[in-house]
Amino acid sequence: MLFKIKSYFLFLVKSTNQHGVHSPFVYNLVTKCFYNRTKRKSYEKIQSIISKKSSISITLNSAKLLNRTIPYFDYKKVLVLKKKPDTIVQIISENNEISTYTSFQNNVTFDLVFLEINYFMSNIDILDAILENTHNDSLLLINSIRYTKKNFDIWNTIQKHPKVTVTIDTYSLGFVFFRTEQAKEHFIIRK
Repeated sequence: MLFKIKSYFLFLVKSTNQHGVHSPFVYNLVTKCFYNRTKRKSYEKIQSIISKKSSISITLNSAKLLNRTIPYFDYKKVLVLKKKPDTIVQIISENNEISTYTSFQNNVTFDLVFLEINYFMSNIDILDAILENTHNDSLLLINSIRYTKKNFDIWNTIQKHPKVTVTIDTYSLGFVFFRTEQAKEHFIIRK
């Protein structure tokens, strides 16, 4: 618990909003998706889903952001790597026309991979498998990146991977992009 409090304080000190972003790709993502305050039809259902689950590891704000990220990028194929994926599948599917998967499939390239960081801890080679099943514009979205020191260490390791170009730390969610045309950058953004 002490790590989580300290981590949150450091996040607040180091984080910025859209005015501290010099990448057009990230600036557009922050202003048009992260800070989009338009109420979506899905939000009421998402709130209901989260309120019924006492052990859910995603916050309501993060769930809403996850749900609106899909139409922002126009993603169609989503992989959820989590021990109990049902709740996340419900959140991302609500009011979004997508195909969801809970395991790797032959000949399927994913637009978005949602990864519970605990899943990564049990399978350290998962990042290589993800890279083999994604494309240049895919997003790896990692949950709970700052909840424990071990989670944060894994997050820092992922950022250093040679194929990772852009990472965005929103405290609870970590956005990872593999865009070859993008310079390697890391952003800490308040959402």
